[in-house]
Amino acid sequence: MVGLLTVEACLIGWCFGGWVLATPGKRLLSIGLVGMLIGLWSHIERHKADYRTARVSWPLVAGQVLSFVGVFAAVRWLAAGAPPSPLGDTGTPLAVAVTAAAWLACSLASIAPTLDLARTLLGSAALCAALAVTSWNIGDLTQSFWNQTGETTIRLVALLLTPFAGGPVIRPEPFVLGTEAFQVRIQSACSGFHGIGLITMLLAGSLWWFRRLYRFPQSLLLLPIGVALIWLANVVRITALILVGIWISPAIAVDGFHSTAGWIAFLTVGLGLIWAAARIPFFTHSEPMVPEIAMAAASPIAVGATTITTTACLLPFLALTAITMLTRAFTSGFDIFYPVRVVCVAGVLWSLRNALPWRECRISLLPIAIGAVAFAIWMILAPGATASPAAMAAGLHADPLDPAQLGQPWTTLWLLFRVLGSTVTVPIAEELFFRGFITRRCISEDADSVPLGQFSWFSFLVSAVSFGVLHGDAWLAGIVVGMLFGVAVYARRRLFDAVVAHATTNALLSGYVVATGSWSEWG
Repeated sequence: MVGLLTVEACLIGWCFGGWVLATPGKRLLSIGLVGMLIGLWSHIERHKADYRTARVSWPLVAGQVLSFVGVFAAVRWLAAGAPPSPLGDTGTPLAVAVTAAAWLACSLASIAPTLDLARTLLGSAALCAALAVTSWNIGDLTQSFWNQTGETTIRLVALLLTPFAGGPVIRPEPFVLGTEAFQVRIQSACSGFHGIGLITMLLAGSLWWFRRLYRFPQSLLLLPIGVALIWLANVVRITALILVGIWISPAIAVDGFHSTAGWIAFLTVGLGLIWAAARIPFFTHSEPMVPEIAMAAASPIAVGATTITTTACLLPFLALTAITMLTRAFTSGFDIFYPVRVVCVAGVLWSLRNALPWRECRISLLPIAIGAVAFAIWMILAPGATASPAAMAAGLHADPLDPAQLGQPWTTLWLLFRVLGSTVTVPIAEELFFRGFITRRCISEDADSVPLGQFSWFSFLVSAVSFGVLHGDAWLAGIVVGMLFGVAVYARRRLFDAVVAHATTNALLSGYVVATGSWSEWG
């Protein structure tokens, strides 16, 4: 059945791949579809015994094939321009939604050997389908939401801004707000709809995947609470954006704080609400939300003759992520606060020095060779970055990321920290997380019970894909390089080999950047 689904997906991609890639919201749509496939694979991995003994239901297979024919016809109709249906403009998405839902339901029902497993699959697929539909119509939904809430958002921002603006708050145009010194035009993209969509999916996923620990129906109140909180957080974000432009720098407000603050708000509200709900008896049972996390520190894993706890795998990367987001929120172009990132992560690693097997680490030629190959692949696959066209046209510095703008001795000091971070703190933090935690967590919910270096295709691919997604536009290079770092771990079942390979790649990249002045390659 999985093979049939694969053939059908390839057929859709072959016939309509170009049209799908040209569709607005394609990135989120692709993420939703990939997430659904990964979830399906994970589900089958967890229930291998049930699937091996399952019998094929030929009526369901026939229904699945017929429903796919309907999906194929509907997608072809859309790709051809979707002439109006008898139901008007809403008829087109309705026809596609109905046929897609029938195809998905029959496919999952055909795959699942029991009713309980089918129910679980359908629930997970519904979440991914909601993400796909939302991403498909993200532009129209954002504009519609802004039309309904825009004026209220502006008024609340003005109310919060007045006591701190240091001058009268003015509105020279309907959606322009600020003071005489700094004003911003607040458009539909700042409506907060993106955050609402993300927070809804995060909370819905939490409610579904941990449904045995939540109390229903009262836990459903978390959805409207989350929507209200993220919308208010967006009001605070816009207010803070204007204040940063007034107090610090307009460039930092627009180039750094504007986008980063949205992610900070989303993570704060989403994870904070899940954390709070886990400790409120009204929403959850007495058991902790994720029982295996409570055992992490006390349940180490074997690494040769040493042990590494899950806490040690998580904390450095979490610190790296948090500090990166905070420092980028207050920079414009050049990452002047990079040394702060290095010092903070190094401090976390130092605090974990007794939990990491530093004394038993030995450098060998194999991971160095893997790192060199990874560098070559990165240079081939990673998209080249260029200097800002606006800066070039204005006759400014050729590359806004060039540390020479700091002047000596600060340029040399910054470069030392940048190379140190690229070759030491970043490889350690990322490999502890991706190869030390994610690979084991994908094999078992109790990650600490999985020996380091235990192979499964699912954990290998998820670790590599998640590593690639972390690298943004260079996602393809990141995936391939992540696979190579995984190979370094599997070769001798030593996490330190992946760290050495990663450090080698970054050291070669750093040497290339410094030697050629291609500062944008550092990102």
